[in-house]
Amino acid sequence: MQSSVNFSPAADFYDRTRGGEARGRRIAPAIAARTTKGPLLLDAGTGTGVVALALTELGHSVVGIDLSHSMLTKAVERVGRTVAAASLTALPFPDGTFTQVYSVWVTHVVGDLRAGLREVHRVLEPGGRYVVVPGMILFDDHPVSRIMEEIQSRTAEADDRAERIVPLAESVGFTAVEVGELEAATHEHSPELIASGLEQRMLFHLWAVDDSVYDKQVVPLIAELRALPDPDRPVARRTRRQIIVLEKR
Repeated sequence: MQSSVNFSPAADFYDRTRGGEARGRRIAPAIAARTTKGPLLLDAGTGTGVVALALTELGHSVVGIDLSHSMLTKAVERVGRTVAAASLTALPFPDGTFTQVYSVWVTHVVGDLRAGLREVHRVLEPGGRYVVVPGMILFDDHPVSRIMEEIQSRTAEADDRAERIVPLAESVGFTAVEVGELEAATHEHSPELIASGLEQRMLFHLWAVDDSVYDKQVVPLIAELRALPDPDRPVARRTRRQIIVLEKR
């Protein structure tokens, strides 16, 4: 079984390459709409704290856990000492501690996703909610997007889209009460900029890829990016993310 991905290697560039606080503020209203103010909200996989910060700004009380000490250092700078080092598969809370938990861009990097879901189920009260924004991206049909989707399918070890996560969640005692999509996000990057990022392995699922696999599976697709017309010109693409709401039976 694969291990959970520790994002410490990305701590210094994560916000710069993933949208930072602006991205957190774009996602937070969807979490807020599916949770309530007042009861403590657990951010399971808080990372650098961008979503937790945005939810705090919206009036929620948030505590967070993350596997990476380096990412948590960034989170403390944003939200204070309301975070702790812990894994989703071994949450440091008694049974029934929370009525609401969320994870944003996390479940695709959990080594044993069933165990993680079981742990969230344990720390929730009966009827409690777990709101999940999967990490796997839904791409548009732009030529750049098709190449990125192929890279994702070749190198991402865990698929956390609803088709996989809902059956796993139901097997540990959840009921899926919503499977939807967030508003699409627009990106403007040149194929050359994306190719350079891929060469630096800025995508998490390229960190642990063996060099021989990278050379065989990824390098030809980088060449395809650079072979597109006007590779230095930014192109607009749209990506989508699912949102899943699970309730503890």
